[in-house]
Amino acid sequence: MKRTYKNIYSLVLAVGVMLSMVSCGDEFLEQRPSNGVLENEAIKSSSDLSTARTGMYAALKGSSDFKDYYGAQMFLYGEMHGEDLQYNSKYGSNRASFYYKMEYTTASNFSTSTAIWQSPYIVIQTANHIIEAVDGGKLTDKDDADAKALMGQVRAEALVLRAMATFDLTRIYGKPYTEDNGASLGVPLVTNVISASEKPSRSTVAECYAQVLKDLNEAISSGNLAENPEVGYMSLYAAKALLSRVYLTKGDWANALSTAEDVINNSGNKLWTADEYVDAWKKDDKNHSNEMLFELSVTNSTDWNDREGIAYLYAENRPDIAGYGDVCATKSFVKLLAQDSLDVRANVFLAPYSDKKEVFNGAKVYLNKMPAANGDVRYANIPILRLSEVYLNAAEAAFRLGNTTKAALYLNDIIKNRTSDASKQVTAADVTLERILLERRKELVGEGQRFFDALRNNETITRYTNDADRGWHDVLTTEARSYNRDYYKAYAAIPGYEVDANANLKKQQNTGYSN
Repeated sequence: MKRTYKNIYSLVLAVGVMLSMVSCGDEFLEQRPSNGVLENEAIKSSSDLSTARTGMYAALKGSSDFKDYYGAQMFLYGEMHGEDLQYNSKYGSNRASFYYKMEYTTASNFSTSTAIWQSPYIVIQTANHIIEAVDGGKLTDKDDADAKALMGQVRAEALVLRAMATFDLTRIYGKPYTEDNGASLGVPLVTNVISASEKPSRSTVAECYAQVLKDLNEAISSGNLAENPEVGYMSLYAAKALLSRVYLTKGDWANALSTAEDVINNSGNKLWTADEYVDAWKKDDKNHSNEMLFELSVTNSTDWNDREGIAYLYAENRPDIAGYGDVCATKSFVKLLAQDSLDVRANVFLAPYSDKKEVFNGAKVYLNKMPAANGDVRYANIPILRLSEVYLNAAEAAFRLGNTTKAALYLNDIIKNRTSDASKQVTAADVTLERILLERRKELVGEGQRFFDALRNNETITRYTNDADRGWHDVLTTEARSYNRDYYKAYAAIPGYEVDANANLKKQQNTGYSN
C-alpha cells in the first residue's frame, strides 16, 4: 500500500520497515510500519545492521513512489533551474517541467512527488538508527571480530550519507553559505531518533554545515570506510570527494584544495582519456570505474524507481531504447560545445531519432551519461561523485587562493583529457575563474551541479531574453528567463504537507511563498 509521510517524525516510522527489509526493491517504502520491526527492537545484531544499511542506500536511490532524491528529483532540481539543459516541451512527458517552468508560488505546490524532502530525511533517520544501534553497544554479536568490523564500517557509511542528505537539503532550502556566512535559515537538523512530540525548527545554514563537516570528518578519521568497497557503497575517497564539494560550496578554499588533492594523489583513480570518455559511461566498460568514486548501483528494473527514474527521463524514446526524453540540451549549450569541434563531450549527447530532427536541426541534444545496460536505461548506474569534479574543485580552490600555477595544472588535466586541441589549454598567466566555471558546466552537465554552482557564485542564469534567442525553450515567464540567487524562487518552499504538520516550520517558511 502506498504511504505518504506527512512530517519529519512520521518518516521515522518508515525506518522500522527499512530495518526489516531483505532487498532493495520498492516494497520497503510501501508497507505499513506495523508490518515491520518496532524501532527500539529493529537492530539487534550485525545481520540486522546489514539490512538497515541496505534500506539506507535504497532510500537514496528511491522507488516508484519515492523519486524525490537521487532517483530523479535531485538531478532535475540542479539542471532544470539552469541554462544548459531544459525540459523538452515538444516531446517530453511533463515529468521534468516543474522546476524548469518555475510556476510554483505556494508551499502546497511542492508535493510529495516534487519536493526534495521525504527521502533525504528517510536516509537521515535510517542513518540515525544505525549510529544509535552501534553506539548503544547492545548488539548481540558486538564482540565478534568480523561483526565488529562491519559495525564500524556501516556506522561510518551512515555518517557520510547523513551528511550528504543534510548538505543537499541545506543547498535546496537555504541560501548559499557564501552569501551571508551561513547566517540565514537552513533545514531542521535531525541527529538522533526523534520522538513523536518533537517539532523541529530550522537551524541556520552555518549550523547545518557544521554538522555536515562533523559527520564527514568523523567518518573519514574513523579508519572504518573501505577504500575499495562493492559498487554502490560509500568509500573512503568518495567521502573525501564529497567533503571537497562541501568545502568548496562553503567557500573554504584551503580545505577544499587539500581534500581534493588527497583524492587526486591517493585514491588510485584516474581521469578518463579523450579516447575512453564516451564509452566509459557504460557501467560494463573496462574503464568505467576509473573515474567513478560513488555511483548508485542498479541491477534490475525494480532496484529503484523504474520508469520514473532519471535515466529514463534523460533517454529519448527510440525503437531500440525506451525513454521519455523529458530533458534535452539547450540550443545555447549545443553552441557552447560546438566551439571546440574536437571536444569529446559533445559525443556523449545523442542526435534525436529521425522524426524529430527538424525540431532540433539535427543537433545532438539527448544526454547519454546513463547509457542502456542490456538494452534498458533503467539498468544504468547513477553517477554521484566523479574524479573529474574533484580536479575541478582543486582548480577553483587553488585559483581563489591565488595559486594560479596549481589552478592551471588541474584545469589542464581536465582539458587535455577532453580535447586534442592543445590551444584550449591554459597557463598560469591566463587562467581565469570564468574559464574554470565554464569547464565545470561542460564537464558536469546533467549531474545535478550547475544550479548550485550558480547560486554559490552569484551567477545569473539566463535561459533566453527575447524570442530571437529562445532556441527551443518553452515560453517562460519573464522572471524564469533570467534570474540570480536574489529571486525568491531560487529556493524551494518547505512543502505544504510539512508546514501543516509543524507550526514551527510554518513560521519559518522561505520568503515569498504563501502556505
